[in-house]
Amino acid sequence: MNEMTTFSAPAALGECYLAMSAVPGRNFHAEAEELLDRYRKITGGTIPVWVRFHLSDIANQADELRHLVGDEIAMVGQAPVNGTRIALEAYHLKPEASSPETIAAGAMREFKLRHYRLLYFHRPALTSSGSGSQMSEEFETAEKILRSRGGSVAANLQRTWIYCRDIDNNYADLVTARREVFAEYGLRAETHFIASTGMEGESDPCDRLVRMDSFALFGHRPEQIEYMHAPEHLSPTHIYGVTFERGTRIIYGDRSHYYISGTASIDREGKIVHPGDIEHQTERLIENVEALLSNHGGALTDLKQAVVYLRDPADRIPVENVLNRRLSPELPRIMVKGSVCRPGWLVEMDGIAVNANGNPAFKEFV
Repeated sequence: MNEMTTFSAPAALGECYLAMSAVPGRNFHAEAEELLDRYRKITGGTIPVWVRFHLSDIANQADELRHLVGDEIAMVGQAPVNGTRIALEAYHLKPEASSPETIAAGAMREFKLRHYRLLYFHRPALTSSGSGSQMSEEFETAEKILRSRGGSVAANLQRTWIYCRDIDNNYADLVTARREVFAEYGLRAETHFIASTGMEGESDPCDRLVRMDSFALFGHRPEQIEYMHAPEHLSPTHIYGVTFERGTRIIYGDRSHYYISGTASIDREGKIVHPGDIEHQTERLIENVEALLSNHGGALTDLKQAVVYLRDPADRIPVENVLNRRLSPELPRIMVKGSVCRPGWLVEMDGIAVNANGNPAFKEFV
């Protein structure tokens, strides 16, 4: 399977999207070193914007990974289902006509382009307890960070990845807290929410129930942001009490970025499609992703990177069979253990797509 895809446009920044797993069968240190060595070789000459590691046993592996990579890294306890102990997903920029200026690194990675600023960040530690309080703290931190740069959650936060320990027991309070914070920030069904993945995942330390990674954009015009929908296939999320967008398209002068939220086997009424049937649930989630993209000028072939989440790792082979049939073999993807927010959903996928369907009324991604 391919581990990196790229996108480039004339006289603009190139982009690299990665998803890759270690070679299985050895101890964690050896697997991590092998993965990192391979990752560094294929990304030579590019600038890392964000990297997220998925670990099989975060309680025992976090310190070792920090020793190898650095302290303020993004990582989540979601075991790769192919038998490895570590996988990663990443996004790099490839300087061509111009090079971005790195403003900050570590837990807050900020890059200044000619026309835009990109900010990827996470909070290394939380002070509160309980999934609801921790979710509120995550968004309050995001609002402070964005306001310090002249922005806000409502105007600048484009994508979140939220990981919840023991999601079957802790997700409800998370949802309530997010809804209340969003209402405070003016984010409602009649305005917009934020594209997001809400998935089971463990954090370090073990008493951290919620972890959020975030992407914010500065320098854009409001009309460059398009909230994705496919009402014949998927319901709006608010009809079953949650508050996130199905996806967000960001339109630049020379390309469009599509941030596809975690997508499962759901129908236009918010109901689970094909309960208990892993193969047909996988088919339906791909159909839903395809509908979201096609409604906004994209296609499945525009996907550059994907993460697939399984409630039960024993479902890996039938899911792989469907993915191999429906998705391009050039698409970098990893598959990890992660329960979806509703127990009846057996599989979910998120991803990022890019194509050249830009709008010359807007500034190029450079």
